[in-house]
Amino acid sequence: MQYPRPKQLLILFGKSVLAMASLAVVLLLYAEGYVIWYFEYGLGLPTESRLAALPTTGPLCSANPGSSYVPLSEIPPLVRNAVLASLDRDFYERRSIGPLARLTSNVVSGRRPGNSSIIDAVSRQCLSTLVPGCCGPQLEWQFGTLVFMGRIERTFTRDRILEAYLNNAHLGRKSFGVASAANAYFDKSLASLDVSEIAFLVARFRTPYLRTHIQERRDVAIDTMLSAGLIDQAQATAAKAAPLPPIDGPPRNP
Repeated sequence: MQYPRPKQLLILFGKSVLAMASLAVVLLLYAEGYVIWYFEYGLGLPTESRLAALPTTGPLCSANPGSSYVPLSEIPPLVRNAVLASLDRDFYERRSIGPLARLTSNVVSGRRPGNSSIIDAVSRQCLSTLVPGCCGPQLEWQFGTLVFMGRIERTFTRDRILEAYLNNAHLGRKSFGVASAANAYFDKSLASLDVSEIAFLVARFRTPYLRTHIQERRDVAIDTMLSAGLIDQAQATAAKAAPLPPIDGPPRNP
């Protein structure tokens, strides 16, 4: 009886591995196609064409239509850059990844590479605005949000997404967006804010309801601005010495 030679066995093994890998790729593509089809037609996620029909200027999926809205070009660069440095430093450079890759990463490592906290926040706000009653804790909505994030990324520019985020984020004291928060906490316009006040607002993005450790969080934002080269050491020292605004109470200009 003649047995296969080692070289033939290696070739046979290689072909088997290649066939299995090809099958896995086909199954993965099929699964992703089915998931996209389901979430587009079954779950009722807004399509890219529906998103493209939204206004190209002004409020986008506004959380509070009565809040002040400021175009990105009119938001002071230090405000924009301080938010990016603290919350999403790679916002403009980050590459988008597919929903299955996001889900796999979440399950395996608990991390969300390729995900932007800013895009995530805008996606959730638009989803809750365009599909009332959506976004429960069910797995399908958790995955649906990942699919929808991709549509937001493909439909809108990063500038448009950042503009929506800076105008929609809840920052405490019943204020939505940086302009409303500047007025609510400091009775000032955005252009009039100093370094300490900007750092305070940046800290409120993550913790709008927090009433303790406010100074520590503001100072962390100041240190981040310093390390990012947005301010110098003298500005950082002066900002940390500045008093904090009142946290509680009604907004100054409801």
